[in-house]
Amino acid sequence: MNFRYLHSAARLANYSKVQLTLFSKHNCGLCDKAKVVLDQVANDKSEFKDIAINIVDIDLPQNKEWWNRYCMDVPVLHVENAQQPESLSKIFHKLDRLQVEAKIKELR
Repeated sequence: MNFRYLHSAARLANYSKVQLTLFSKHNCGLCDKAKVVLDQVANDKSEFKDIAINIVDIDLPQNKEWWNRYCMDVPVLHVENAQQPESLSKIFHKLDRLQVEAKIKELR
């Protein structure tokens, strides 16, 4: 029993390094759907519950850099291991739960 508990904890520790950053803007139906997908990923699977999810509103003045980069491409999801910046993977436009989960698992 303890062996399984430790194994599970080790797996969760790997996912705790994963960061999801969603770039979105107001009045964007695809952005709203992407937020629902991220909520499902974070809440429906206990293995992903410790993943950090950040939402960046590119309409805000302090996010002008992201507006310039993604104004026509939102939603955009960055999936990365916080300790390995070269691990960055991006999903553009329509997010699918299985696709997001697969990208997360690739970072393990």
